[in-house]
Amino acid sequence: MGKKILVVDDDVRIVQLLEKRLTAHGFAVITAGDGREGVAKAKREMPDLIIMDIMMPEVDGTEAARMIREDAKTKNIPLIYLTALKEEHDSAVESTIGPDIVMGKPFNADELLSKIKWLIGE
Repeated sequence: MGKKILVVDDDVRIVQLLEKRLTAHGFAVITAGDGREGVAKAKREMPDLIIMDIMMPEVDGTEAARMIREDAKTKNIPLIYLTALKEEHDSAVESTIGPDIVMGKPFNADELLSKIKWLIGE
């Protein structure tokens, strides 16, 4: 298996779609259904990249990303954020957790794959 990607989203359909698409391209995929689980898996699994929804119950993607960035072990893992409200979240994400990539939902799978490869150097 290739590089490891953590997918964090409360929408099971998106998780399954991404898992299928990414494994078909040789990536090892780990999944989490919410931000809290995503942070725990990021610390335990040390993925090469994280794809995270912003709007999730309990711990949202912005808060989860902040926790990931505050941990010395996980702070440099690249993040791609997926959100249904892209324009609304662009500046909020950049001001709180850095200039990672924000993509709107629905997303173009080929564009996402291209951004993943660019971020992890494939």
